[in-house]
Amino acid sequence: MEELVVITPELKPGAGGLADYTLFLLGNLGTIENLRLLVPSRGFNDASASEYRVEELARHRAAIFRQLPQSGGKVLLQYSAYGFDRLGFPRALLQALVDWKQKTGGRLVVMLHEIWAFRPIISKHFVVQWLHRRALKRLVESSDVVFTSTASQLDHLRALSGSAPIRVLPVGSNIRPSRVDRSSRTPGWTVLFGLQQNRLRTLQRMRQDLQALAGAGQITKIISIGANADPRFDEEERELLASLPLREGFEQRGRTSEEEISATLATASFGLFGQSELSYAKSGTFMAYAAHQLNILAEFADVSKPEPVCWLVAPRELHRGLSEEELKNRAERLHLWQEQASSWPVIATSFAAALDPNEFSKADS
Repeated sequence: MEELVVITPELKPGAGGLADYTLFLLGNLGTIENLRLLVPSRGFNDASASEYRVEELARHRAAIFRQLPQSGGKVLLQYSAYGFDRLGFPRALLQALVDWKQKTGGRLVVMLHEIWAFRPIISKHFVVQWLHRRALKRLVESSDVVFTSTASQLDHLRALSGSAPIRVLPVGSNIRPSRVDRSSRTPGWTVLFGLQQNRLRTLQRMRQDLQALAGAGQITKIISIGANADPRFDEEERELLASLPLREGFEQRGRTSEEEISATLATASFGLFGQSELSYAKSGTFMAYAAHQLNILAEFADVSKPEPVCWLVAPRELHRGLSEEELKNRAERLHLWQEQASSWPVIATSFAAALDPNEFSKADS
């Protein structure tokens, strides 16, 4: 059987979105013979290395090339530029993959979780990201299949290389639901889940709406969940939460287990999402809310937009009043969309088809 090499910037369970994404994907692909994982040294530990054959990703172009299958084979790249390089341009990795594809003709599948950063021309990082964009163009054009997580990134990639085989594949939920039962939810309880800086931005961006909803008793408690990277931000988050007239107060639970997060999501009614509309399809937070059948409160929610945005709830709508039946219907429809578009079986099937050219051509027909 041909060797499959998976390249990912991290593999520590719970340490980041791409680590969990890769591990959940491999778990749903089932047993794969002749599998190797290449990960930067900081990206894995003994626990993650024990289950899979993991090697440290080399730093130089020629050394990376030697780590790839030497007679065809398959390579799957989970790509996040800053995950591989602190400047956001892993040039040696990108060049080595293009060289490998051209010299061996192996199967190259790429998941672009991020593309190049958009910097103003006066920025000191502008030239680096211009070079990064050019290198990604070569990678995309050399790949057999390219996935990306959002429609906006797809548009940028199509403008870069319109003939490349690029598809949108939203991310999955890194918090797998243990149960989904709307009857057990507590009215007014709301979850704020995710990275610390995203939680802060959500509270800052939605502060006025949250004050109105809390004052009207439509939100009674906020439960904040997620690791705290900086104690100063922890205090700022506490102050923002304390400024809201919440009848049942708030909790800051910090980092906790997947099982505990799932249990909390299963008993709350709402999830707060303060990122932009362009980001929802690559947000594990959004997908965790959807997988647990919460009503997602987002400022960009609009019933006239395509799904899943039409199934979200705008704070102004909730403040004006929505029936329990309408809230239930939107949560169920959002959950159905998530199962059909970004559940792990769907994601794994998409990658399996991309890695097997015969199966991929069948899926297209």
